[in-house]
Amino acid sequence: MDTTEQLSATCPVCESADTRVDRVRSAFWHNDRLVVIEDVPALVCNTCGEQFYDDAAVRIIDRMRANGFPQEDAVRELRVPVFAFGEIEAEESDALPAEASSFTATLATEVLIRS
Repeated sequence: MDTTEQLSATCPVCESADTRVDRVRSAFWHNDRLVVIEDVPALVCNTCGEQFYDDAAVRIIDRMRANGFPQEDAVRELRVPVFAFGEIEAEESDALPAEASSFTATLATEVLIRS
């Protein structure tokens, strides 16, 4: 897909035609490590934020993954906090507004569909 085709592409998630070519940061799990790749060329939907990669970008990401993301190739490191979802008491989750429960159910459905 060339740049002209990408600029006129329609987002398959929300069907918006408002897209742009950009460079993005993407995170991937590799074994037990979270790795981040910066400056990935992507088509980005301005409406829903979904990111799409062309075949060339996917091949490069696949090659990086096949090489195991060696530490010596990293350009820098990020420090990321980790939270435990199960630490919230049941009574606290009962106090959530109805829209929060609805959002959580929608998000869970989207995650299952995309997995």
